Amino acid sequence: MKKTLILLLAAALTVACTGGKPRKVLFFGVDGLASWCVEKATDSIPDRIPNLIKLMEESAWTLEKRSVAPTSSAINWASTFMGVPTEMHAYTKWNSKESAFKPYAVGPNGMPPTVFTLLKEQRPEAASLCIFDWDGIAYVVDTAAVTRHQFVKWNPEELSSVEYTRQYALPEIEKGLPDLFLFYIVDVDEHGHKYGWGSPEYFDAMARMDESLGLILDALDKSGQRDNTILVLSSDHGGKKDRKHGTYKVEDVMAPLIVNGPGFKAGKISSPVMQYDVAAITAAALGLSIPGEWRGRSVFEQ
Repeated sequence: MKKTLILLLAAALTVACTGGKPRKVLFFGVDGLASWCVEKATDSIPDRIPNLIKLMEESAWTLEKRSVAPTSSAINWASTFMGVPTEMHAYTKWNSKESAFKPYAVGPNGMPPTVFTLLKEQRPEAASLCIFDWDGIAYVVDTAAVTRHQFVKWNPEELSSVEYTRQYALPEIEKGLPDLFLFYIVDVDEHGHKYGWGSPEYFDAMARMDESLGLILDALDKSGQRDNTILVLSSDHGGKKDRKHGTYKVEDVMAPLIVNGPGFKAGKISSPVMQYDVAAITAAALGLSIPGEWRGRSVFEQ
């Protein structure tokens, strides 16, 4: 009974913050977006990332969010959605598809519970959607708890990240967002590995990411959904000029987090933010109760 009352109160507060409309979350996951490259691009080529700069000006943001160790993709996306560090979810490698040893907890799908798991359990009527162009994402979101998920293989010769956004993200926004929509792009990370973080080609990929962001924001505005949508833009790790990541160097460890929407005051986030806090921030934005076993906590007052 007590847990039910807490969930009802959280849901009521979520609705109250948006004038009677239930709040939704659009999670824009950008793989390999390094904070130091965002800083460099903001100073040297601001005309190529205007949407990102404007979004930061209107949002709560930090470029000091710390990735968990080691700083590789599956590990950090697992923490992003599971709300715990590496030693608890036990995803230990770049392409982990399951826990390498017994995780702290196992949900109905036989894996650590994610924010998608919480949404299905606490709000059974809610809808969720994941669209991604790296197949590794399927192993960290709990697809059994996701209403619908779709993998679109990254193939820049046939489908640029901008066209990928136009063809796969915009129709979902235009017909009405689900309660939680993860849209993930791998383009930035791929160009970091091929040419190096901070290379001209990497900044080209950042410019495409920015154009995709602009398309998403414009679609939210035109469809009248911006006022009840929380947009979370986050990355998993950074990278270095040597085309690698996975170390504990600051270039690898620091990645951005931007949270925009009703209830989130614009300005730099003063509190420390860890990768696993992103799960709690997302869950709290949806009015979900955060499990006591999670190490992630929202740095915002909801």
